[in-house]
Amino acid sequence: MTKYYLKMDNIMKNMFVVALNDELQAQNEQDECLEETKALLKKVSEYDLAQKRLQITAGEQRQIRKALNRLRSKYLAAGRYSDGIDKIIIQVAKPNTTRHMFW
Repeated sequence: MTKYYLKMDNIMKNMFVVALNDELQAQNEQDECLEETKALLKKVSEYDLAQKRLQITAGEQRQIRKALNRLRSKYLAAGRYSDGIDKIIIQVAKPNTTRHMFW
């Protein structure tokens, strides 16, 4: 299974938590609550920012993208700007495959 590494900060962590909570709410309304989403929400919530990089799998990446797209649609429907969410979606879509990042 492929492992990806996302460089995390507090804003990104909070956005993931909000997006995954919305995703869980939508799944509960459709009676298809997934344990994977709950586990990912717990993983992100308990993530320590001192580690700087969150390790995710391809399936978790897919869930995060889906949750962020739902949050983006919600913001656009409310007439709010979604440029911050767009930036995070791009970062999630192109994650690093190594733990060490050279810059």
